[in-house]
Amino acid sequence: MILVFGGTTEGKKTAALLDFLSEPYLYSTKTKSSLKIKGKNIFGAKDFDEISKLCIEEKVNLIINAAHPFAKELHRNIFKTSEDLNISIIRFERIYPDLTPYENIKTFSSFKEMTDKLLLSKYRNVLCLTGVQTIPHYAKLINERNCYFRILNTKQNQQLAKQYNVKKENLILIEPKEGAEELINLIRKTNAEIILSKESGESGFFMDKVEASNKLSIPLWVVGRLELPSFPNKVNSIKTLLQTYYTLRKRFRKAEEQLRHGYTTGSCVAAAAKACFIALVKNRFPEQVSITIPTGDIARFLIFSKELTESKASCVVIKDAGDDPDVTHGKEIGCELRFIKETGVHFVKGKGIGTVTLPGLQVKVGEPAINPVPRKMILSVIEELCNYYEIEQGIEVIPFVPEGEELAKQTFNPRVGVVGGISIIGTSGKVIPYSNEAFLSTIKYQISVAKESNVDEIVLTSGKRSENILKPLNKHLPETSYIHFGNLVGETLKLAIEKGVHTITIGLMLGKAMKLAEGHLDTHSKNNSFNPVFAEELLKVCNYPMEMVKKIQSLKLANAIKEIIQFSSKEPFYREIAERCYNNCKTIVKEKAKLKFILIADKGETITIS
Repeated sequence: MILVFGGTTEGKKTAALLDFLSEPYLYSTKTKSSLKIKGKNIFGAKDFDEISKLCIEEKVNLIINAAHPFAKELHRNIFKTSEDLNISIIRFERIYPDLTPYENIKTFSSFKEMTDKLLLSKYRNVLCLTGVQTIPHYAKLINERNCYFRILNTKQNQQLAKQYNVKKENLILIEPKEGAEELINLIRKTNAEIILSKESGESGFFMDKVEASNKLSIPLWVVGRLELPSFPNKVNSIKTLLQTYYTLRKRFRKAEEQLRHGYTTGSCVAAAAKACFIALVKNRFPEQVSITIPTGDIARFLIFSKELTESKASCVVIKDAGDDPDVTHGKEIGCELRFIKETGVHFVKGKGIGTVTLPGLQVKVGEPAINPVPRKMILSVIEELCNYYEIEQGIEVIPFVPEGEELAKQTFNPRVGVVGGISIIGTSGKVIPYSNEAFLSTIKYQISVAKESNVDEIVLTSGKRSENILKPLNKHLPETSYIHFGNLVGETLKLAIEKGVHTITIGLMLGKAMKLAEGHLDTHSKNNSFNPVFAEELLKVCNYPMEMVKKIQSLKLANAIKEIIQFSSKEPFYREIAERCYNNCKTIVKEKAKLKFILIADKGETITIS
């Protein structure tokens, strides 16, 4: 459950976002809210004990604090609750303009300081734009100055004003609106000589007050924003809120919950392209778009605009990869669309998109790394829109990923000859969490690139660490020869044989090698863990003394064996593991390729069987 502290513009935006995401949430405000939302409205001031109790009872695993910046005590209680109960928290903060260029603005540290100074001044007619809850701060000023208060038109607000002797005719019962003109008229109507405000930020229409003050040449006195607790995960827009939410969501996923699927970069670009097309036709971006992905499902995306002119439009969406460990999860994936004179649809490489430099992939050398299925998805979206809006112009599609160049370094792209950024990929439009299929697809591409580059020898390792140890032993091989299989030993060998690779070297460290030696061709810990019984059997086969065998019985990790039996190429136990690994791999390779197995120690010592 998500707990939102709202009652502000940021709170309303948060509720709208969670409604879009179909996430359950509680929306907490001090006074009763009439906001129509899908979440549950709760109201009433809450102290620390009440917030903590609510979080425990409702099983809250994320707090989004969008409360008013001047709700000092509430912020302290929220912060303390999140720390005590170890609940993730996001602070949705306002954007504050720089006040230093404005000579007519004076800032105070408190209401008391501001009202004390005002009582010593010449100003008689005062327009207070600080909200109904601040009226008690003006108790003394109300009796000695002619104070006007702009407040919301509710019975409760009027009762509070009456309680502090505010004249009925001095109440301006309207809701604040964006724009300075209405405020200028209000100043003139009340003959205000000075405006009082809080440093309320952009969402509090603060710059409208600044503009009105400048135009009428009257002073604007401001109570500066409070210093809040050191909230982690501060955001100041719906886009950064969505990105942070996607990042944090994985932390509080329950083990028993089904893994969430996400959407591919291809789906993201197709959605962004659709939004750009609509913007070019209607001269404004839609807030969200829906597309049909290859599975037949409907995928919905929020749109964040970048640029719009008569001939081009660009925007981004935030990628949700679900529970998959995708490097682009929570990142901006965008598209720029241009209407051009040349007929047809043309794909152009944008910022952060890689270029194909080696043969063997599904895209020609020299082309931007946009795979066939995403291209088809984008073309389908554009064709449908062209027919609907009767557009016959040529179109240039420019996908881009602002962080793509850096993100690509965490992928296999450099191995398969995709340089300068990431690939726009996807076959179903969906990202399936921890998908072996997706990983095998990447391995398949790597092997294809190696073959097309006239490389007939590959080195298979579970990861970078093993690869770095084996590279000095294979200095004759190019970078494309090295392929990571993760845990999928058997499936990777089958792919290599299918592609006609003649020489295969497999390198494994002890942990995964123990599993492979036992016959497990998928070495993932979720499927197979260290088996001390099997280790005992190997020691007995190799005629180790029983006192050593008994020590093995209590071990939980394969690497702990090295504390009992020092790793050495002459040690029978380790040679037996290496030979069994080789034999289990040989059952797949048979005589179709030359096979070599290398068992690797932490310090780089190896045992080779071929």
